[in-house]
Amino acid sequence: MRIFVGNLSDLATADHLSTLFVKFGEVLSVYIMPDEVSGHSLGYGFVEMENVAGAIAISELDSCRFMNRYMDVNEC
Repeated sequence: MRIFVGNLSDLATADHLSTLFVKFGEVLSVYIMPDEVSGHSLGYGFVEMENVAGAIAISELDSCRFMNRYMDVNEC
């Protein structure tokens, strides 16, 4: 399952997201869209997980506060 994660801090890294999502199951991949100039996050990214773990992560993390922002988490 591919999961969209929006409203991320520009300081968020793939490691941060991986650590957050691994609580719900195996994380297959994480990609945060980078700003071409600064290299920091553009504020959104994608996490890939198995379907059951992904569904649980979405239900638990949508609208959750992470790095001082409320994330938007949903299936792509």
